[in-house]
Amino acid sequence: MMSLDFIFPLSRQLTQLSLCNVHFTCPASHLLASLTQLTSLTSLLLHHDGSLRITSLSVLLTHLTKLTHLSWTMVTYRTLSPDFFSPAHLTDPSPSLPLTDLQLLNYDAMVTQEVLQPLRLLRSLSIFHLYSVPGPTCHLQTWLTSLPQLCSLSVHGGHPLAAYADFLPSSLRSLTLCVDLQPEDLQVVSLRAPHLEHLHLEPWGSSSSLIRLLPQLFPQLRTLRIRHHRVLDEDFLHLQNLQFLSTLEVLDSFYRPDPNDPNWIVYKPSPHLLQLISDLQKLTNHRIRVITDSHRDPLSCKCV
Repeated sequence: MMSLDFIFPLSRQLTQLSLCNVHFTCPASHLLASLTQLTSLTSLLLHHDGSLRITSLSVLLTHLTKLTHLSWTMVTYRTLSPDFFSPAHLTDPSPSLPLTDLQLLNYDAMVTQEVLQPLRLLRSLSIFHLYSVPGPTCHLQTWLTSLPQLCSLSVHGGHPLAAYADFLPSSLRSLTLCVDLQPEDLQVVSLRAPHLEHLHLEPWGSSSSLIRLLPQLFPQLRTLRIRHHRVLDEDFLHLQNLQFLSTLEVLDSFYRPDPNDPNWIVYKPSPHLLQLISDLQKLTNHRIRVITDSHRDPLSCKCV
């Protein structure tokens, strides 16, 4: 893509823009100047391979005053400048952005509370780490202590849950954990976020020892996303004790018919899993809707 000039006739009407898997041949400064003209944007997704060198989002956020959702690739950043999220030329010494939903991909940057000051109104944060362990200091501690109104948190990779579980805000209602964690870490989460209603649990390694704990630790769950692989039948059926659960999504709805042939994979729920689901629904009087075949929006980004 050489420029965004073709969008300019729609600059006042355009509210959502997604740019992903696009090779930009224009300078970063030209792209940034073009984006600042789209003043009606409420949602911006820009994912790239690290070729865009934009040192701060300050200029962008100054012009996009209606932006509530931002998804940005962070592969080129190591330490964020103090004004990284600060709208420029404002008299308020501590401005708050309208952003409520922030996604950061390939994240490996250190932050301070000063940098995050403009994000006080943020309600949803998703961080996809660039490395399994980004460094000796867990930056999520700073994020979590700086966002008092956070309701939704999604973490993929990075430090083990134990490094930041004690910093989770009590305001959390939705939590996604695709990280290294232990059963005792979930106990800390249940104390820090006692009103959790939506949980996506996809730990590194097996989750077999964790599923049985969920009714006790998170009794108010309404939606749950887990993997069935290596979960004992009795632990799976134990989910009937989640009295408010309405939707259960099984993420690994495939099986290997022949244990001696690991390459033979059937991409549909196994007869055994289907029977387990049927048993669970009978035990709950069909209160729980079980999903085994999630359908992605064909226009959505495959990065997240």
